[in-house]
Amino acid sequence: MSYDVWDFQVDSIQVYFNKIEGLVEKRNSYPVDFLNTDYLQAKNNTVEGTEKVRILLALYSAFIYDSSKTANRYNEEALLLSSKLHYRKGELAAMYNQAYLQFVKGQFNDAMDLVLSIEENESIDDFIEVRADCATLKSDIYTERGQFDLALETGLRLLDLAEKTNDQYVSMKAYAALSHYYLRIENYSMARSYCLRGLDLIIALREVQYIFPKIDEMARMTAKLGDLKKALKIYDFYLSLEKKLPPPGSYIQSVVYMNIADIYIKESRYNEAWTYLESSLKLCYENNYRFRIPRALILQGELHLKENDTVKAIKSFEKSLETAEAINAFDVVKSNSAILGDLYEETGQPSKAYEYKTLHRAIIDSLFSDEKEQKITILETRRKIKDVTQENKILALENEAQKARYRSIIAVLVFVLIFTSLAFYSYFKVKGKNRLLYDRTVELASVQLQMHEKLRAFQKAETKTTATDKEATNPKQSQSLDGEVKDIILGKLKKLEEKQFYLDQNCNLYQLSEQLKTNPKYLSQVINREKKSNFNNYINELRINYLLARLLKDNEFRNSKLSYIAVSIGYNNLNTFNAAFKKRQGILPSFFIDQLNSQEEKI
Repeated sequence: MSYDVWDFQVDSIQVYFNKIEGLVEKRNSYPVDFLNTDYLQAKNNTVEGTEKVRILLALYSAFIYDSSKTANRYNEEALLLSSKLHYRKGELAAMYNQAYLQFVKGQFNDAMDLVLSIEENESIDDFIEVRADCATLKSDIYTERGQFDLALETGLRLLDLAEKTNDQYVSMKAYAALSHYYLRIENYSMARSYCLRGLDLIIALREVQYIFPKIDEMARMTAKLGDLKKALKIYDFYLSLEKKLPPPGSYIQSVVYMNIADIYIKESRYNEAWTYLESSLKLCYENNYRFRIPRALILQGELHLKENDTVKAIKSFEKSLETAEAINAFDVVKSNSAILGDLYEETGQPSKAYEYKTLHRAIIDSLFSDEKEQKITILETRRKIKDVTQENKILALENEAQKARYRSIIAVLVFVLIFTSLAFYSYFKVKGKNRLLYDRTVELASVQLQMHEKLRAFQKAETKTTATDKEATNPKQSQSLDGEVKDIILGKLKKLEEKQFYLDQNCNLYQLSEQLKTNPKYLSQVINREKKSNFNNYINELRINYLLARLLKDNEFRNSKLSYIAVSIGYNNLNTFNAAFKKRQGILPSFFIDQLNSQEEKI
């Protein structure tokens, strides 16, 4: 069933309200599922063995979003008892809980290390729920770090496991991971689709601890899709539910209040926005929810801008950037540095504008996903900015003291001379290098175009023959022979290349593997070994080769807008296209096209 059809069938808020209220009415029948703390604490004093472990883990879940210290105490007790009893499932579940606690605190590296240590355990495959929990947490960490390709891959692998095992709990966790991923890349329609699927399973499995977060997700994505009134209606239901069930805890409330504030900002209801935002910030700081603080401060900055207080807005954005750097949230650093550069420029502070725009360009131009490289790039950029600022201060002090005025003038003249010389040298050097790269690119494109046309002529003249498709007649045998499977995949891949599949903007490894009737991992291995490239580089190479040939022979296409050219060959935006072209050819596409046009005019 397609996502659109599925959304159409279930996108009725009241349907979900009724389901949740129906479940809540039965809360006295399921005290463990509803995490009734009085019941669980009383039960904890009367049970022993693995049943006690189960109750201790339930107590952890009851307190995780309210008091991490209390939750950790119950979890440590469950881990110790499980170890004594050699209760492996209890041990792994408690270890996962430790990792999730680190995630809640914003300690992503520690959380990831714990998850990886759990997955290395030989018995993890025996406990599919723990395995699903670990995969979901990994995907969430990748998403928070901005490593979106890894987040999606992890979520899709988990969804594949859910479909193979037909396990509802695994499906619920897979939907949660994918909903989180699509929310962060701002594909709100897909995010809501997975959110609602997950909510159905949460209700069916009575996983009550996830109800409040899912209602928040539903409201947030409804707001992002433009229906603010409906989003506030969902939050009204959320607040009414707080009166019937034990409170969701400060961790959930902090983000809910933040999201409500965001909606009120968009509706220009600033007093109400301040009320909820201040409550959110208070909860974040009191409980040290480190990766929530940067976003709350961004909203604070936006509110100050709405009230025309640019000075306070700048302070909020700077504090948001600082806290984002502390937890390696580089996507926030990127967005905030751009905002601050513009704000300082608007307020007539060119040195500060230069500082933040330089930082923003450094992050944009680096084209990496490795966390360590990101930190190094930011540190190096800040150091260079600091050196430039220090030099300016020294020059200012010398001017104020008016020492050796004539030497200062000479120094300035020498500096200008050197700078001008370097500028000319750099200009001609870069120009020469770009010209060399341009000539090489044109030569390569011409050769490719000639080969392509020769191949087309050869194919027209070639006698068509029919061949038996081994895979179609004997799929089991083909799947069992790696060499034959590889050849079949390569053959199909070649046909898809001829059909120019790579021009589709939605082209990805998962989609392509479905077309080829294989799994993403095996397809990735075939591309790595046979094409000597990873999937992204393989797609970029096909697109750029196609583009070069077309630019040479299609004058009208060549003089189209760059954004149109980028979209027409499969790129979602101009920045991604520029980066891919420059990475492969060493020059920007705009330079290449200008040179082509200039050469054509001369001819």
